[in-house]
Amino acid sequence: MVVSKLNAATGIPEQNLRLTLSILFAYVIALVYRIALLRPLKTKWAPFIRNLYVVVTGLSISFFFNGSDIKHSLITTNVTWFLCYFGDLIGNRKLACVLSFIFNFSYLLVGYYVTATDEYDIDWTMPQCVLCLRMIGFSMDFMDGAKVLKSSAPVNAEKKTDENNKINTHSGALPTRPIQPISFEKNIQLPTLPPLIETIGYAYFFGAFLIGPQFSFHLYRKFITMTLYADANNIPTGSYRYALKSFLLGALYLGVQQIAVGFFPMSYLLTKEYAAKPFINRLAYMWMAAKFSFTKYLGIWTLAEGSCILSGISFNGYGASGNPEWNGLANVEKMKFEFATSLNQIVGAFNTNTNLWTKIYIFKRLIFLGNKNLSSLGALLFLALWHGVHPGYYLCFSLEYVDIETEKRWVKRLEPYIKPLYDPKNASDSTITILRRLYEFACWFGQTCGLHYAMVPFELLKWNKIVIAYNSVYWIGHIVVFTLLFIDMILPKRRTKKADKATITLDEKVNNDTYINGTTKVKKQ
Repeated sequence: MVVSKLNAATGIPEQNLRLTLSILFAYVIALVYRIALLRPLKTKWAPFIRNLYVVVTGLSISFFFNGSDIKHSLITTNVTWFLCYFGDLIGNRKLACVLSFIFNFSYLLVGYYVTATDEYDIDWTMPQCVLCLRMIGFSMDFMDGAKVLKSSAPVNAEKKTDENNKINTHSGALPTRPIQPISFEKNIQLPTLPPLIETIGYAYFFGAFLIGPQFSFHLYRKFITMTLYADANNIPTGSYRYALKSFLLGALYLGVQQIAVGFFPMSYLLTKEYAAKPFINRLAYMWMAAKFSFTKYLGIWTLAEGSCILSGISFNGYGASGNPEWNGLANVEKMKFEFATSLNQIVGAFNTNTNLWTKIYIFKRLIFLGNKNLSSLGALLFLALWHGVHPGYYLCFSLEYVDIETEKRWVKRLEPYIKPLYDPKNASDSTITILRRLYEFACWFGQTCGLHYAMVPFELLKWNKIVIAYNSVYWIGHIVVFTLLFIDMILPKRRTKKADKATITLDEKVNNDTYINGTTKVKKQ
């Protein structure tokens, strides 16, 4: 009733309103959890009570958003758990993992096929795509747990972490920020199958089940058992301030996007009026339209992150200055994204937890292919399928691969000429400083042009629409990148094998050659 009235008053589609309200409800739920449950409880049932709260509130928000379609997420969560249970029963966790992968991925793809329209669809498939990865990762962690049981290593990772934290506390030292991102730390295997009720809590965690971020069951268990903190009686400060900052920044991004999309709608690329504009104007408009398409993702992820921070699950240890950090589940590094000078940096800054999930559960597990490029292509194909059945996804991700491969080749080729710009010996040379700034601007502009050009099919989805838009700019993005790739192939190599081994580019440091990316389906608010 309330949503219908808001729909009539604002003209915003009802499902868009439900999505926004669901994310805002998560703030209220997180605040109650923070006040009532994020502290020691004088009962052995404390983890159960915390998990039960997450289950009840998560299912409530899911029902508000999905209605009767909540059955899809309930079916996949329960089936995944029982597959793991019977796999453990027969002593074949690998079979359970394979069946879980096939079941969850097939369920999602069938859902896409049944519900797909010509536009982005905000329906039960949106949170289902998040759950699909979560359940696949859960079953893989359970499969990996069998190796832990066979080894002589300790299996109680939570207990070991808790003991280490206590040692640090007693010695006066603060637990430092983990080297591996907290969303998927090392040693996240599951030696034993968690109770079904905990698995449901993990699947429906109120701050992350709708649009992400992804994180391991290992982190969720640390959260409900309070072993995430060195001292459960002394929760680190700053979370309220960071949650408010996330809320305001997310709202600002979405507000800017709402205004900007009125001036630069993607649909304008399909009009005769657009095609009649001067060529430079067409390119500039396409750049702006795609730029603000990205803005909605930055906004909705930042807004959703705030409830994770408020709940306490985002605690990320202490930084070099000794201040607690709450960015453990940040899904986008906003400054890094906005000012990135390479596509590899973009991959490391945008939808970071999905990228990390893909690296751990898909990219690295394709090692049997014996070729990093094949593993990268496999990861990108998986992500394209995960996004849906529209051809725009496949064109976007294939173009992304070619763009990044071309960038990688030219970075290596030009490195001897660029290296002096970053030599500390030249730091005081004003001419070198100016040249470095010009080079960085050129790199920023080049990567944004490639990125925004590739975003067009991701937004337009349908092949006929994509052809109209790209015909208007003569497929210039494809021509440029394939020309650069061809030139690199025919030019003689400048580097020796020894020099290649000794060289580590800035981009490789940032992203370690993992060519993966992805976005969660979010429509304009």
